[in-house]
Amino acid sequence: MFSFGSGAVSWSSKKQPTIALSSIEAEYKGAAIAACEVVWLQKLLSDLGQLVDAPVVIYCDNISNILLANNLVYHARTKHIEVHYHFIREKILAKEIDLIHVSTEDQVADIFTKALSTDKFRKFRKMLGVLEVDLSLRGSVENSSSTS
Repeated sequence: MFSFGSGAVSWSSKKQPTIALSSIEAEYKGAAIAACEVVWLQKLLSDLGQLVDAPVVIYCDNISNILLANNLVYHARTKHIEVHYHFIREKILAKEIDLIHVSTEDQVADIFTKALSTDKFRKFRKMLGVLEVDLSLRGSVENSSSTS
């Protein structure tokens, strides 16, 4: 989920098209997909006359994923990852993206991908800026006409 100011402008939650051999690989692929969205959003903002001159922060709750993305050396353990997922390394090197660690307890993106307790769901919903509105389609349940 990407926000601009206090509002969400882009979000996505979908099954990854390939099978990951580890949680690090799954997170790395997710971060690469987010990096592609960053590039698209930066282009959109540029077309609207709003230049982005600071690295876009992507929060990640997997420290190993952050280390993998920041490591410019290709290791034998990562050779099975498709090359286009390494796009995020290029963006980190160009200082267009910064992967920052966030505690799993504060990873708001989990609202899109995991079953959560009611308290955690409400916490993340509030962090997203989504308001809870109580609506009734029939109006008040109270009888407004009184007979004496």
